[in-house]
Amino acid sequence: MIKITTQIFFVLSLQILAGLILKGQESKPVAASESVVLITDRTLYVASEQILFSAFLQSRDGSDTGPGSRILYVELITPEGNQLYGNKYSVNDNLSSGYLSIPGDIITGIYYLRAYTKYMRNYGPKSYHYTRIKIINPESKDVQVGTIKNNPSQIISIEERTGKTVGSFTISHDKYAYAPGDSVHLLIAGTDSIKSSYRGLCLSVVPEFSESLDQDIPSLNEPYENNGFYYPETRSLSITGKLIDNTSGKALSRTRINLSIFGNGRDFMAMMTDSSGRFFFSLPKYTGYRDLFLCADNIPAANPKILVDNDFCTNPVHIPTNIFTLTPKERETALNMAINIQLGSYFKTGQNSDSVNERREDRPFYGKPNVTLDIDKYIQLPTLEDYFNELTTLVSIRKSKGEKYFWIFGEQEGMTVYNPLILIDLVAINNPALILKIPPSEVSRIEVVNHLYLKGDQIYGGIINIISKKGDFAEINLPSSGVFLNYKFLADNSNDPGINQRQPHKPDTRNTLFWNPHLLLNKDHIARETFKLSGAPGNYLIILNAINSKGEAIEQISRLEVRNF
Repeated sequence: MIKITTQIFFVLSLQILAGLILKGQESKPVAASESVVLITDRTLYVASEQILFSAFLQSRDGSDTGPGSRILYVELITPEGNQLYGNKYSVNDNLSSGYLSIPGDIITGIYYLRAYTKYMRNYGPKSYHYTRIKIINPESKDVQVGTIKNNPSQIISIEERTGKTVGSFTISHDKYAYAPGDSVHLLIAGTDSIKSSYRGLCLSVVPEFSESLDQDIPSLNEPYENNGFYYPETRSLSITGKLIDNTSGKALSRTRINLSIFGNGRDFMAMMTDSSGRFFFSLPKYTGYRDLFLCADNIPAANPKILVDNDFCTNPVHIPTNIFTLTPKERETALNMAINIQLGSYFKTGQNSDSVNERREDRPFYGKPNVTLDIDKYIQLPTLEDYFNELTTLVSIRKSKGEKYFWIFGEQEGMTVYNPLILIDLVAINNPALILKIPPSEVSRIEVVNHLYLKGDQIYGGIINIISKKGDFAEINLPSSGVFLNYKFLADNSNDPGINQRQPHKPDTRNTLFWNPHLLLNKDHIARETFKLSGAPGNYLIILNAINSKGEAIEQISRLEVRNF
C-alpha cells in the first residue's frame, strides 16, 4: 500500500492546490424544440472509473412534449470538442441512464460530458447539454492546459449547501454517524406540491468534495447553420446519409439502398432515397458492435457513392475552460479515490465489453425458408443455374432482352408484380448474371421464400438467399457502391457496474456508495433506500437531484459521517 499511495501522492502534489470549484449545468438550447438535462453521480473522477449519469428529455419550454426521441448520445469530450469516449442509450418515458468508462490513459484535467439527441444536431452544439467534470490520472504526470485564466469565484461552504429544503424535499437517515460497513436507511420525503412539479429524480451517495459547486458553462460561439438533415429517432437508432453520383456530385433520388446486418440476429432492410438523395434506416435494438454493409442498386450511366452521416456530432466546438486546479480538500479526496481504484484493479474480473454482441438465435430476417436446397446433397453440377433448374416448381430463370432474371412461383397474385430479392450471404445483388457465375463449389445451400415479403417500405416477390460455405460472399465482386461499417449500436446497460452491491471476498473499493438514476416516490411522495457503507471513514454527501417545472436541475444535499468508534 505504501508504494501505491506514494506514487499517487507525488502526482497529485504537482497540481495547484488553490482553485475554483466547478460543476457544469446544461447550456440553454438554441431554437431546438428538444433539450436534455443530465446529472452525474459526482464531478470528480479517477482514470478508469465509470461516470454514472441520469438524463431527462424535455421540450424547450420544459414540458414533456417534444419530438419524442428514443435515443440519447452521450460523449466524454475535451474542451476542444474531441471525443474520448461515446455511447448511445435508450430513452423510455423521457428518461435514460447508464455509464461511460473513462479511458485509463487520459491525462489529468477538466473535461465535459456532452449529451444530445440526433434531432438536436440540426441546431448544433449550442443546443446540447454540457456537464463539467474533473479527472485525475495518478499514473501520468501530464496535466491538461486550460484555455482561460481562472476567474475569482465565491467559495460556498458545504454547510450552506446542506440542511436546506430545496423544492420541498427532505432527506433523513437513521443516525448521523456510522461505523464502516454499517447499513444506512434513508427516507426521502416531499410535499403534495412535488407531484407534478418535479421529474427525473435521482439519488447518489459520494465522498464529500467529489461533487463540486454549480457554474454555468460559457456560451458557445461557433456558428452553425440548421440543415434539417436529422429526423427524430422515435423508434430506435438510425443510420442516415446521402447517395450521390460520384462523377457529377449530384444527388441520386428515388434509388434503392440496401443494408445488411451480419452476426447474431442478422438482418436486411432496404429503402428508397428521397428527392434530395437522403436515406434513413431505423435499426434493430441491438447492443455492442456489428458489421454492416450498405449498397445501392445499379443505376445506368451513374457511378453511385454512399455518404454515411457520422453517428456522433463532429461539428467544431471550443469551450472556455479554466486551468485545472484542486483545493486541498479535493486533493485529499482524489488521493483516497485513486487508492480505491488502484486496489480494486487487483481484484477486477472480466466484464462484457462493447465489442461483445447480444446473443440471438442465428436466423435470417425471413425466418424459416419454404425450401432449402443443400448443394452437397446433389451430384456435382457444372453451374449454379443447373441447381436452380432442380427447383423448377419454385424458381425459374428467364430472359428478357437477352438478360437473365429470377422468377419465383407462388400462390399470391402479387408475385407477378414485384421482383424477388436476391441475396448472397444476406447482401442484396441485383445482377442475376453475377449470381449465376458463382462456382457451385463455393455454395453451401440456397434458401427460397415463395411468398410476398414486406421489409421496411419495400415489397418483394419472394426471396432467394445463397449461403456461401466460408461466409465470404463466394468471392464475388460486391456492388462498387458498397460500404462496410463496424457500427456501434446501443450501450449494454445490463452490464451493471455493481455500485450498490458489495462483492464477496473482495475489498470494498467503491467511490460512489449508492446510485439510483430513477428514484420513484410512492403515492405519499416518499421513497426509502438502504445501502451498505464501505470501510473508509470520512464524510459523505447524500445528493438528491430533480428537474423542476422550468426544466432546471435542482439539488437537495444531506451529509453523513463514517468513523471508527
